[in-house]
Amino acid sequence: MLFLLLAVAHCAEPRTQHDLTAYLAVAAGYRSANSTAALQEIHQWTPPDITAAVSDLQRREDRLRAVPISPDDIGFDIVEAAVLMHAEAGLLALQQLSEAEAEVHLRASTTVFEWSRHAAARVRERASRQRARLSRPSTLPRGVEAGAELQERIDRRDFYQALAATALAMGSPSTARPFAEAARRAAPLDPEVQLVAGCVAEGFAEEKRLRHLEPEVPRLREEADRALRDALALDPTLQEARLRLGRLLLVRGRLTEAELPLEEVEASVGNDRQRYLARLFLGRLAEQRGRGGDATRRYAGALELWPDSQAARLALAHTLETEYGPRAAPPVVGATLSASRKLTRTADPWWLYPFGPPGLADAALARVWERALGR
Repeated sequence: MLFLLLAVAHCAEPRTQHDLTAYLAVAAGYRSANSTAALQEIHQWTPPDITAAVSDLQRREDRLRAVPISPDDIGFDIVEAAVLMHAEAGLLALQQLSEAEAEVHLRASTTVFEWSRHAAARVRERASRQRARLSRPSTLPRGVEAGAELQERIDRRDFYQALAATALAMGSPSTARPFAEAARRAAPLDPEVQLVAGCVAEGFAEEKRLRHLEPEVPRLREEADRALRDALALDPTLQEARLRLGRLLLVRGRLTEAELPLEEVEASVGNDRQRYLARLFLGRLAEQRGRGGDATRRYAGALELWPDSQAARLALAHTLETEYGPRAAPPVVGATLSASRKLTRTADPWWLYPFGPPGLADAALARVWERALGR
């Protein structure tokens, strides 16, 4: 009997309401200083709850206001906070390898974002038509006037660029791909957008290769090639695009074409990471041409630029063994093992290469969040 009563009492407990009112309250919390609590709360919502709340929000388009003037009004800043709340929740889930949850939140983020752009335009257009019909514009109803003042604070290019760059930085080019494409549609003449699109296509091609989906790899590499060339055409000083184009040509077996961009990056000044990677790739190029001495020189040069590099040390050991026999390699391999035990060693840029240009994702996210939320 006791167990039965406990079960009845449990069933009688009221379920937390996950309706539009609660949804907007969570978004308002995210808009304020309670963003961490809001993220924890929205993570508890089920996909059907989120879908229902978003659908209900879309049906309330006529209540959107720049400044709410009645209890039923919906502040446009809260809608944009919901966009970024879902974006952050999705990216955090992606970081935790919860791909299903990431998909739910990222889809909600982009759905609310796209709807909000069109809804704001429609609200302003309706207010404009009503204003035109009035002999005295000052008599425009307060609700209509407040709707006419809607202003978007999330830039389309910045939003999709931030999602693409961050998803790539978290090791998921497949997730990043639609966002990179959306950013290119929004800003096709932006060299940084083209760079990220090239990095995403390059990473997606590598993902397909590792999954033994070889027929899809050439098309993706060609797509990456075009994006990187577009980036360079828009900004010839963009060395990251030049470096990645050279590496892409190298893996595609176009050695003669690959050499020039890599040599140009290697000869540049001011960025040891890029120069290190260029020397590493030039060493591989020399190996493929059967030039062991040149490969050894390139790998040694890469090691000079990045002493903690494991990739350059192992590549150097391999070429030394090929050129001078098995006794030449152990000292270099031993040095690699010693370097790997250093607590202060810097990360090898080669291991980080698939995650996109360093710092780009953080900068892109900061730009969007600062403009929309002031943080």
